[in-house]
Amino acid sequence: MKVTPQSIRVGTQMLPAQGGFLLASRALELLGLAFPADWPGYARTQGLTSPERDFGLGPEPTLSLSEFVRLGFESQTPQARRWQKGAHKLLARMLAGDVRLSAEIAEANPDPQAGRWLHARLENQNARKLLMSTVARHGGSAEVYGQLGSISNASVLGMDSATLRRERGVKSTRDGLNTEELLRLSYLESATASTIEGRSAHGNAAILSIHRSLAAQERRTWQGQAGGAGQARQGGVVGRPAGAGLAGTGSPQQTG
Repeated sequence: MKVTPQSIRVGTQMLPAQGGFLLASRALELLGLAFPADWPGYARTQGLTSPERDFGLGPEPTLSLSEFVRLGFESQTPQARRWQKGAHKLLARMLAGDVRLSAEIAEANPDPQAGRWLHARLENQNARKLLMSTVARHGGSAEVYGQLGSISNASVLGMDSATLRRERGVKSTRDGLNTEELLRLSYLESATASTIEGRSAHGNAAILSIHRSLAAQERRTWQGQAGGAGQARQGGVVGRPAGAGLAGTGSPQQTG
């Protein structure tokens, strides 16, 4: 069977990869480490447990990305120290919130859905901030913030945050959502913020009443659009649910 070439960028180099695992010989070479004659013994000593992968010449040893990073920080070869310097700069950029780093990561990701998901995730973050600031200006307090989230989750996701995080294996609820779900939440939260402003609503009760009403309306609209799309597909025309024109519906996690 022909093996499809894959690679992962590490610094300025592209390392052979299969299924997210690096070809061990090339990864060690990048760190200035000799490939051991006794790989099983070396793997036991270093705590390496990654499976073999076929890179075109039959099964060969691999390193997971976490194993490669650990070896990179533990090694003291000149090559490893150069890699460490680059890794330190990368971490500093992340801690500083350098948004260009997100763009670079999205460009390096071969999955076109990943970029769409990132865009939807950032849009959702802005919508969430807008809603929270609007609620605060209009007299929202204490438990209302959690209640708003519960209404949104029940309407769009059909479950609470704790259940979603457990089922999808994420720590942050919104990191576990697919693009479609993020777009729906963004619309709902932006619409609620706009309506609160337009009606000059004040206090928890008024804010929650608006959000519940809009959540129910959004859910009915979405269900109608989704049903219409299914009928269109049966008739030979591909339907497009509301919001699908903004982005695709996949996510890096392929959840939802």
